Amino acid sequence: MSLTRAPARRFDRRALGYALLFSLPMALGITVMMLKVVGGPLSRPLVFAPGAVVAACVFLLVAVAATGGEAE
Repeated sequence: MSLTRAPARRFDRRALGYALLFSLPMALGITVMMLKVVGGPLSRPLVFAPGAVVAACVFLLVAVAATGGEAE
């Protein structure tokens, strides 16, 4: 009886590239919108925090979705 290990799912460059491609423009847009709405400097947490949170969530969502799925 031979026990074989399933290949580990790892983040490859393509998955990380797609995650950055979708998360960074969205974060930039949200940060610029908050900059105009709040009217304060970029260093205020109310300006950059929503963009950072959305960027992290979208990055993780796309990265996990790109590494999972069916075996080819």
